[in-house]
This record gives sequence, C-alpha cells and structure tokens, in this order.
Amino acid sequence: MAQKGPIVSGLKRIRSGLRRAFPSVAVFFKAIGLVYSSRSMLRNLGYIESAKTKKPCRRDGSPLPWMNYHIIQFLEDRLTDDLSLFEYGSGNSTCFYASLVKHVTSLEMDGEWYAYVKGTMPPNVTLVLFNEDEHGIYRECAAHQGQKFDVIVVDAAERVACIKHAPPALTDRGVIILDDSMYPPHAEGVDFLLDHGFRKLDFEGLKPNSIRAYRSTIFYRDENCLGI
Repeated sequence: MAQKGPIVSGLKRIRSGLRRAFPSVAVFFKAIGLVYSSRSMLRNLGYIESAKTKKPCRRDGSPLPWMNYHIIQFLEDRLTDDLSLFEYGSGNSTCFYASLVKHVTSLEMDGEWYAYVKGTMPPNVTLVLFNEDEHGIYRECAAHQGQKFDVIVVDAAERVACIKHAPPALTDRGVIILDDSMYPPHAEGVDFLLDHGFRKLDFEGLKPNSIRAYRSTIFYRDENCLGI
C-alpha cells in the first residue's frame, strides 16, 4: 500500500484541527455539499429539483408523490402493471402511480386543480371531479366505482372517514396506504384498520421539498399484492 506523503498527512491534520475548532463551519460546508455536490443523495433523489419547481419530482423532472422517499422507493419496487389503484386526491402522485400499475382512478374535489392536472394525465388514468349530486358521499366513493381495487391511497380530505370506508372496496389482496399517518387526528383511522384485521408497515423520512420527517403507512393482510 502506498504511503501518504507528508504534505497530504499535514493537510489532513490541519483539516481535522479546523473541524474541532470550528464545528459549525464544518457543518455548514457539509450542508453545502448536500446541495451542490454531484454525489449528493438529495440531488440524486430529485430533492433539489423539487425545491426549484415546488412540486415533487425526480432529478429529471418526472413526477413523484409528495410522500417520503422511503415509501416511494418501496412502491416503485412493489407496484406492478396488473394492479388497479384508487386515489383520494390527484396530482403528481397520479402520474407516478399510473407509470407503475394497470389503471388509476383518482378522485379530486377541487375544480381548479382538476382542470389544471387533467391535461397531464396519461391514458390509463380516470380522473373524477367529485360532485355530491352525482357521486354521493365523498368518503364512500371508492366503494361506488363498480369494481374493487388492489390499492387505495388516502391522501386528501376526510382521511379517517375514507379509511373506514375503504375495506369493502378492496380486492382480497388489497392494501390501503395512508399518507401523513403520524398526525394525532389520524390515529382513529389507524386503530380502526388494526382492529379489523390489518397489519401496518410504517415508512418515515424526508419528503421532496420538505425539511422534516413525515410518515406514511401501508395497511395489509395476508397474501397481499405488495408481497409484505
């Protein structure tokens, strides 16, 4: 093994000494590296691009759901093109799911947002603008689509109520995904599913363009479509 020269060793000692003397400066430069280095995990995940565009996306600009990176990676690995998915709340997540599964039905409450995202949807998406006169009760919409779904994502309004009405809309291998499951008001929905025979798998971490940890939870039963 080649020996380090005296100059290199000396520089390393100086750098170590400066880090001990000025730890806050060392932390600052490490943070700069997270933002600007080509090796940065944040840059490679698309975090920097998400911060620039103010929408969740990969480094190349392709869409991601606004969920933490751990569950995003898990879903990329486990969702397959024979699955059907129902989503409460549309957006970048809809395009992400559509790239992985056979068909996505996405329910949207906001008319302006519906008009904005409609033109971005691929052919295997059915985007539904919720209308109470036409669709009845929001929380029950998944069960009124004339089919059952392998995956139901709850990431919009009335989350606890939607969770409670989701199980009848699932196939035998179906799973439910709840985003932002760490919030205390959502505990009622979590407990409901656990009391009704589901188990849970939590994913916690950084979201695109966020600065703190968020949790998403998958609720599943035996022989589920994600192989948990």
